[in-house]
Amino acid sequence: MNRPSISIVGAGVLGASLGYLLMRKGYRIVGVSAHGMRSARGSAKFIGGGTPYNSNVDAVSGAEVIFITTPDDAIKKVCDELAKGGAIRDGSFVFHMSGALPSNILASARRKGASIGSIHPLQSLATRREAVSNLPGSYYNIEGDKKAVAISLMIVRDLGGKEMVIPTKGKVLYHGGAVFASNYLITIFSTGIELFRLAGIPRSKALPGLLSLVKGTIKNIENVGIPMALTGPIQRGDISIIEGHINEIGKSAPDLLNLYCQLGKETVKIALEKGGISEKEGERLISLFNRNIKKG
Repeated sequence: MNRPSISIVGAGVLGASLGYLLMRKGYRIVGVSAHGMRSARGSAKFIGGGTPYNSNVDAVSGAEVIFITTPDDAIKKVCDELAKGGAIRDGSFVFHMSGALPSNILASARRKGASIGSIHPLQSLATRREAVSNLPGSYYNIEGDKKAVAISLMIVRDLGGKEMVIPTKGKVLYHGGAVFASNYLITIFSTGIELFRLAGIPRSKALPGLLSLVKGTIKNIENVGIPMALTGPIQRGDISIIEGHINEIGKSAPDLLNLYCQLGKETVKIALEKGGISEKEGERLISLFNRNIKKG
């Protein structure tokens, strides 16, 4: 299949990095727009191709595939602008790259005869250079019209990625799962550092110490999967240890007690699946956590 021509609207970290990688896989980048002409020029220079434009409508003129890589709250507005401006051709493809939003927010493009879809890299992208390094080999969530999904698969494979195709209605739950596993991991990590601080361990030692622990846990997940990677007092049914945690956290960091107990309840389910505890032990643990969750 011939590689289609591409325009990128909102070429920030993700958009510019995508253009950089696709251009080196034989795609022709025809237009780039960003937040102002200076930014568009900088993105085009980074990509190594594509004409910079101040106008989104002008940027996508002649492109077979349009990527809208703006912040989430601007995607629909930009798509409507392109559709109203006559920039979307019958038979073209329009994609956004939001993790949370479904492809049907591009409905105005579909009404102009375009196939619509979303392609979301399941990856944390802080800078362009990191994105160029991390995007190849990443997983990509894909959903949308049948033709759009087919083009998406080609693009993702050209990026060296692995695809996860889901129905459009599953997009929000998919993103919620990603937030739990990535963003909330940082929250939990920060919570661990805070408890270490209260225990008298300085951040300079807490951070590398916990990082080593977490790396070991992730390696266990990679090697043996879930539930077998689970270790610790819950999977051993060590109620006295957990009671000690609850008592001390309740005194020293009461705002964290509900979080500890809620996560504990979910961990009991994994321990039961692993077979580390009996049903009776699981019930006792759930009861202990429920008694210590503050309502309201």
